[in-house]
Parts: sequence; structure tokens; C-alpha cells
Amino acid sequence: MIKNSFFTFFVFSTLHLSIAQDEIKYNYHSPLGIPLILASNFGELRPNHFHMGLDFKTNGKIGYNIYSIEEGYISRIKISPYGYGKVIYINHPNGVTSVYAHCSEFKGEIAALIKETQYIEQNYAVEIFPKKNQLKVRKGPVVAISGNTGGSSAPHLHFELRDTKTEQALNPLVFGFDIADHKKPEIRNLKVYGLTKEGYRFPKKTKVNKVYKGKSTHYISENKLIVPAHFLSKSGGLGFAFDVIDRFDGAGNKCGLYGSYLIIDNDTIFGQKINRVPFESTRYVNSHKDYYEYAHLKRKFHKSFRTKENCLPIYTNDELGIFHGAAGGKYNVMFIAFDAKGNKSILKFELVIQAGEINTSDQIQTDSSFLLPSQTMILKKNNTEVEFGRTTTYEPLQITPSTIDHSIGNAEIPVQKAYKIKIYGEYANKNYYMNMITAKNRHKSILALYDDSLLVFEPKYFGKYTIKNDETAPTIYPVNFKNSITRLNGRTLKWKISDTETSISDYDLFINGEWVLLEYDAKRSTILYTRNQSFKGEKELRLIVVDSCGNQKIWSKKIIFN
Repeated sequence: MIKNSFFTFFVFSTLHLSIAQDEIKYNYHSPLGIPLILASNFGELRPNHFHMGLDFKTNGKIGYNIYSIEEGYISRIKISPYGYGKVIYINHPNGVTSVYAHCSEFKGEIAALIKETQYIEQNYAVEIFPKKNQLKVRKGPVVAISGNTGGSSAPHLHFELRDTKTEQALNPLVFGFDIADHKKPEIRNLKVYGLTKEGYRFPKKTKVNKVYKGKSTHYISENKLIVPAHFLSKSGGLGFAFDVIDRFDGAGNKCGLYGSYLIIDNDTIFGQKINRVPFESTRYVNSHKDYYEYAHLKRKFHKSFRTKENCLPIYTNDELGIFHGAAGGKYNVMFIAFDAKGNKSILKFELVIQAGEINTSDQIQTDSSFLLPSQTMILKKNNTEVEFGRTTTYEPLQITPSTIDHSIGNAEIPVQKAYKIKIYGEYANKNYYMNMITAKNRHKSILALYDDSLLVFEPKYFGKYTIKNDETAPTIYPVNFKNSITRLNGRTLKWKISDTETSISDYDLFINGEWVLLEYDAKRSTILYTRNQSFKGEKELRLIVVDSCGNQKIWSKKIIFN
């Protein structure tokens, strides 16, 4: 426990000022005309990335007006069956770009430009970069309608702010939007690790303690954490992680932690504030969180330490956050978790390191088969060669050279940067792909890159793999009509399209030889054609679907449109 009451008062006062100064008042217009209730916040831990914006609830429905938060001009529009779906980017004079994703439709000049581009490129998926001030917007007008497109799992608005110059994602919660939040973060568990001086975790040197919520603070059993002496090493020390979630008014969704401080014996060991995240660094979320706890137990441990390679700009200290205690020592620990509105929760306990021998190894025991984050590695077996670059992994990982022709690393371990698998031989066609079995028996199809008599694959996963030859065409099935139909009274035709081995890469519908626009819903594997009411008479339809390896399926039919 912290015994120095003056120090405690000073720390609380300083942190209160630090937290309160985060909010920036810009008087932005609300992006929605309904109360802003969050399903997810900025910086929430996700698979292989931080959540880079805010997810606003839309009452489980599509169709709400989306408003420009400030004057500016439209700098980018993208239509995709994946990811953000239908999304629009608006640059503002203050150097901030606002992003509105998963829209169902756009309005006015925006909608007209999209349709014109789709017909010119003969593609549903398009990306447009209008010239500066070509499409100006004022503060407050309707620019789009909320939806559920792309990778969205339910109707909502995904909203982002970005630094226009650097394109780094900014935390909208510190920009003064009217989002009610009177709830404190919830500290649920504490974990301690034995660490090397680089911040790497020694195997089997971890301990988890349940955290309980008291009337004024959080606590652990007996307010004491006892750690064996062998967790320590000559140049290493201890690291701490905390399982923390946050909630907002109006919803029970488990959101992410904004900020925290770890203080041991009056010294701020580590701190974090998730105010901005570069997209090129977001995959380091796998290093920031306890990956095992997240993947297997759904617990969201934020480490209050980092490895030397972790370049995320969310940390308030230059140090790695390693606590260099001594065997037999006793220390007062305080962990403070807070949100962007200044609500905070506190955990205090006494750290007791048992007397005894410390770890005789100062480093993780490795040999030439270990891939280190700071090094490159090339392995060869028969006609297979594997190239690992620096920072492929987050911590030292053993790679078995004898298995590289069918298995790489441990499927449970995340990969930071893609590595290369090269297969030498004679390959007569271009239909090869890699089927990799990753964590939880998931199958990932990775297309081959060809270089003379060489197949090259660049996976971002570890696991078992096989090289396959895809010669199977996609499938096409009518959804809202029968194949036997000869007349159509309705306005729409819908087909289900799928591919058993790789993925769909192209889909085109021609009516009487002319390309027409289809809408592709990748979540449901359906394509939709909507005709104008004036479109009548006998027409010849020809639908062509192609997979990622170039295999083609054709569906054709004559239909009389009433």
C-alpha cells in the first residue's frame, strides 16, 4: 500500500490535470442525428490491430443521416465488398480528416461520381480521389446514409479522425464530441512476468491474480502479490499487465482502455495514452496485449511494459517498464486506469519478492534454430527456402528447420511482418496457392507470386501448409428466382456466388452484351442486380464469375422483363 499520503495526493492531483488536459474542444457537428452511443471505442484490442475509430450504434437499423462534422472537401471515396464497405473521407482546414464507413448509400454529387466511375471501370469496387475542392462540403449537411456494408457485422457507423498529413488515426474521444460517459474502467485481473532486459518473457514465469472491486478502490486478495525470486534475473526484472475494460453510458458493450499509469514506490514505471496510432504500427497490438490471454481466454491484458522493438507511440515513458526489484524486497504498487473523460479506477497492493536465488539465465536460452526479433534468418530444405526479415516475430521463437517444407513455427504465435516461402520447381500453370492451417484450425488461402520456375508465398501467419492447384471454377446459384424462370416482374435478381478453394476476384453481368452494375455483399456471398422500371422486354443475361486463380464460371439465360 502507498503509505505517503502527501505523495498520494500529489500523484492524484498531477494525474487529474494530465487526464483533464487531453480533451480538445473543436465544436464539431455530430456525425449522426441521434444520441451518440458507443459500441466500440478507439484503441480497443482487436485481432492483429487496434480499433482505429468509434463505432456508433444506430438502433440496429440502417438508414440514418450521416453529417459532415466540419466544412472541407471530399478527398477519397471507396466502395468495397470488404473492410470499410462504402466509405467517404473529408479533409478539413484544421489538418484533420474525418472518415465515415459502412455506409449504405451516398448523396448528390458523390453518388453520381461513384456510379459514373463504376461504369467507366466496369467494376463495383472502386476507389476515387477527387481533386482538392472538387467536392466541397459545409459543416452539417447530409453526406451519406448509415449502413452495414463491408466487414461490418451489424448496422452501425464506424467513424474516424485522422491526421491529414501523416494519416495516423486520432482518438475522437479527446475532440469534444457529446458522448456520455460516467463509468469508471473495470480492472479485472493482474498478471506478473519474469522479463529479460529486452522485455521478452521468460517461459513459465508468470502469475495471474484476480482483482476485486471495492467501495473506493480495486484490490487483490490480502492486498499482497507474492512473486518467486527466480522471476528475476541479473539484468532483467518484472513486468506487469492488467486486464481492463471500459463501458460507456447507454450501452453495456465492453470497450477498450484509454490510459493507465503504473507507479511503484513513488516512481512512475510505465504509462500509456491511446491518443493516436499509425496504421503501419497497429499490428504491434499483438505485442502490447498478452496474446495468449486474448486468443484463448478472451481477457484483455494491457502490458505495462514493452519490448525494445515495440514502436507504438502510445507510451508516456521512454523506458521499457521493467521493474528491477531485489529478492527479499517489498514494494508499494499503484495502478491507475482512466478514460478520456477522466473517470479513473485504482488498484493498490504490496509487492513481495521472496528471498532466494534469482534466475541463473540472463537471457532466454536459444540456439541457431531460434528466430530473434532483431535478426534475419534463411532456412533451406530440399526445394524449399524460407526467408525471415527483422521483426517477423515479437519475441524469440524456435523454428524447426526439418519441417519447413510443410510447417512453419507455432500456429498460436502471431506474426508482425510477412516472411517468404520459396518453392523451386517447374510449374506449368498459374493456379497454385498455399493452404495454411493457422490458430484454431482456421484455413488461410495465400496466392502464389511467380518468378520463373519459382513459387513465392508471403504469409503473415505460422502453421502447417500445403501447396495446392486450384482448377475448380466458382459456383453460381439463383437466390430470389428459379433457374426455370422466363419472365420477371420484380426489380431485382440475386445470385449466391462462392469458391471452395480460394476466393472470388471478379463478377460481371452483361445484358444484351452491355455491362451493368452489380452490388456484391461478401458477407452473404451474394450479388444483386436492380433494374430500372423502364427496363422491359426480352433480354439476354450473361453472368461471369472468376476466382483468384483465374477459374471462370458462366451463367446465362434469356428473361422477359415485365
